[in-house]
Amino acid sequence: MNLGSFFFMLLSFTGAAVVVVSVIAYHVKRLPPKSGLSAEELDAIRERLAELEQRDARVEELEERLDFVERALGRAREAAPLRNPSKE
Repeated sequence: MNLGSFFFMLLSFTGAAVVVVSVIAYHVKRLPPKSGLSAEELDAIRERLAELEQRDARVEELEERLDFVERALGRAREAAPLRNPSKE
């Protein structure tokens, strides 16, 4: 390969790289800016998340209570009926 061909290939590849980089940079500049949340919005989201976590804990507690009552009622139904001594 002679020196002229080498420089021609070098300039061709460099030119292609410059074109690719410039096209990418142009499109990156055209992207809309990030729409970040404000501090107030983040605080509101955090408060809402804390409320939901409290609700989850409350629902879990209520489920446990309901399970207890269901088991107690099931045991009461299985037990022999109580006799009323006043009717005997």
